[in-house]
Amino acid sequence: MRRPAYQRLALWASLTVSLTVGAASRDSVNDPSLVARINGEPVTLAGLSVLQRIGGHQEGAAPLNKVLASLIDNRLLGDYASRRFDEAALFPAVGVAFARDVAVEDQLIANLRRVYKAELEAALAKVGGLDKLVLQRHSPTPQTLETVFPRTDTVRLDGELSAAQLGQAGRIPLLDYRLPHGEQGRITLGDIWHRQNIQGKTQLAGGDAGFREQQAMQLLAGKFVLAWTRRDSGLAIADLDLLRRAIEDRDRRGALLRLLGVEADMHYSSDHLARLAAAITSAEVQDYYVAHPAEFKRIEKVRARHIRCADAGRCQSAYEKLQHGGDFSEVAKAFSDAEDAGQGGELGWLLPNAGQAPWLNELAFALPPGKPSRPVREPARDGVASWRIVLVEERREGMQPADSEAVRYIASQALAKRKAVAYFKDLRESLYREADVELNPDALGFRQAALPGKE
Repeated sequence: MRRPAYQRLALWASLTVSLTVGAASRDSVNDPSLVARINGEPVTLAGLSVLQRIGGHQEGAAPLNKVLASLIDNRLLGDYASRRFDEAALFPAVGVAFARDVAVEDQLIANLRRVYKAELEAALAKVGGLDKLVLQRHSPTPQTLETVFPRTDTVRLDGELSAAQLGQAGRIPLLDYRLPHGEQGRITLGDIWHRQNIQGKTQLAGGDAGFREQQAMQLLAGKFVLAWTRRDSGLAIADLDLLRRAIEDRDRRGALLRLLGVEADMHYSSDHLARLAAAITSAEVQDYYVAHPAEFKRIEKVRARHIRCADAGRCQSAYEKLQHGGDFSEVAKAFSDAEDAGQGGELGWLLPNAGQAPWLNELAFALPPGKPSRPVREPARDGVASWRIVLVEERREGMQPADSEAVRYIASQALAKRKAVAYFKDLRESLYREADVELNPDALGFRQAALPGKE
């Protein structure tokens, strides 16, 4: 399964951070290799510089103070998320998505490729390409694969194998390799199985040999990137640890925002937001209704005309006449096959879900007044198709009833989101008050006051 394109670390996406750190924040780090300590944990200068390069864009690299501010924000909120929730709660789709360690490593490798693109390409070209790192390829037989994927089995929705199946997969070799500095290893079916989401696991279980080989080579490419970085990039282990930790912190922070209902995600529902919405009172709903009338407008009825043709070409000709300024009523009289053609295709006032065909009502209520629709093929009746052009001449709007369920839902969701944001803001401020953030002004070239929100 082809993984998503390079996922930038995106530390610059949170540059509106307000660093209301308390008295524990100070300019007290003097180790030249460090730029900061966050609650006692070091932030290396080399690692932060790489994060700055990862966050670069067409206008240039993000300012270092903003990169550090975002790193601090992600760290404090990510740490809180891991204390407050377990990994299953933070990343509930892990059964069908990539395993967390795989997702983090893939992002790390993608970021390293982005920063060291030219150097990595040169290093790989020097050894003759990725294929030159392969010592031997192994092609498991169908019988061998059946020891892991019996023909009677189907892949479970969570993509899990039994312990016995996993053990057997780990004993089935796919390729042996040697990296440029002599490190040798073997990639097994178990290795690439672990790195798949549910779609990839389905392909492997189905015996897709091309996909299996491609995934083994992709894993080898990642190993090459990591090995080169450790030996030739100039980064220390502590720098790589910082890069990996930055990804984990950012992902946990994002998961926390989803759990609290602050950040919308169509794949997740927030229990916290649901509880807040359920607790909204009728008085709060009514106050919101009065204060935000535009959110509760609805179309009460529309006055419309139409042209119906049995032939698509005839309907298109009618549409072209309208596009050149033709009067809709006159064009309807000339082209329409409908019984009301003599009345210029007049439909009168249409009400929601009343009288006309549902699809016609939906179209009419969606159109802006004064602009005819393009020819639309209506659902066939008795095997006979026809085409329509609809014109809305007038639209009457009203308000949803104040005591309707729709009003309560819209208002309670908006108010719950407002309360969730306020809760998150209070939480963040409390984390900053309790944080111990030390900076190295000599290494950074700025002091605490230069961080966003400290002006």
